[in-house]
Amino acid sequence: MVKPIRTLVVLADDGMARFMLNTGIGKGLEELRRISAEAFSDTQIEVEDNRGRQTGGPGDMGRHAFDPHETADEAGRARFADHVVAELEREWRRQKADRLILAAAPKMLGALRTRLKGDLANALYRDLAKDLTKVPPRDLPAHFADIMPM
Repeated sequence: MVKPIRTLVVLADDGMARFMLNTGIGKGLEELRRISAEAFSDTQIEVEDNRGRQTGGPGDMGRHAFDPHETADEAGRARFADHVVAELEREWRRQKADRLILAAAPKMLGALRTRLKGDLANALYRDLAKDLTKVPPRDLPAHFADIMPM
């Protein structure tokens, strides 16, 4: 008898991530857990309106040095992506999955992809640039029909 393939599926957007498990054809998706960006204090960004630094003296053309520009949304997304991948690493070990599928809003998908390392990067089977975080579990298999049977 062939061992069923265990697939860990992560659904994410900038504010929430859901961790799901498929244990074989016809099994659908079991929701394991959810995490929210609101649960992490470092994902809550306060916007500051600081001016750039100017170097040089009076009468000097001077050089203007500005800090690297990152919007509050980008900073919050990056920090939440760090938390999602940390939780993904824990679930990966806990579930002893064989492969990984990411489905996320396009910008979050990019943030997650860049953070996958080692076993997780190698296990990435497919990804889907689509926000499915609010889709009920019973309706999710239809969204993955082109990727794999569930």
